Amino acid sequence: MATSTVENYLKHVLLLSQDSEELVSMGGLASAMEVVPGTATTMVKGMADEGLVEHHPRYGVKLTAEGRRVALNVLRKHRLVETFLVNVLKMDWSKVHAEAEQLEHAISDEVLDRLAALLG
Repeated sequence: MATSTVENYLKHVLLLSQDSEELVSMGGLASAMEVVPGTATTMVKGMADEGLVEHHPRYGVKLTAEGRRVALNVLRKHRLVETFLVNVLKMDWSKVHAEAEQLEHAISDEVLDRLAALLG
């Protein structure tokens, strides 16, 4: 089970790679995560040890198949939570992103599937 920090890193690698196999620079990832490059590199090395990313020193990082699976699941959770907050709870779009950032890590797959069914 990935931590919320690992999930956030994986999600950002996915978003920065624009859903392709291209490498994401460590500087770009660090900027997206709002950390210094050394912190991002340390985190990426740990994720590489877990088989979630491929780290190419001085070139960048890309997701493995397992890392991509986790990242897509987190992104799906985020988007479904946003949709639920707007469509069902009638929250303003300008406020739902921050809420979804928190909830995407807490929601179970069972609840997520029920949300998806509810939202169609």
